[in-house]
Amino acid sequence: MKKPAMIVLAVITAIAAMAITATSCGGAATGPGTSTTASTSLPAPEGVDARSLYSANCAVCHGTNRQGVNKVGPPLTASTLAGIDQSELRRVISEGRPNTAMAGFKGRLGPDQIDALAQLVAR
Repeated sequence: MKKPAMIVLAVITAIAAMAITATSCGGAATGPGTSTTASTSLPAPEGVDARSLYSANCAVCHGTNRQGVNKVGPPLTASTLAGIDQSELRRVISEGRPNTAMAGFKGRLGPDQIDALAQLVAR
């Protein structure tokens, strides 16, 4: 395997390992910073293709249909995200989750893209 491919594989593996730690039994995380407010779906920001963003940035760990990837990333479904509001979803996507594989995307995605992903995941 070439060195760049090995680096990408190592990064994906590290992110996946931390994602497992982020939740309990694949469910929604609880504790400081999580909310019990039900999420609401808003239309995605104009001109942002949230599904493409999800496929490119999230599907590797959370599955193409948000079903989760065994031993990599938890499902992102209505039941696993129950009680997590839009602002918390945006914060997690932007900043990540400490001590987990969930890295923040604020350096790679703009605010509209992060909003679009939060809205997509909340549906």
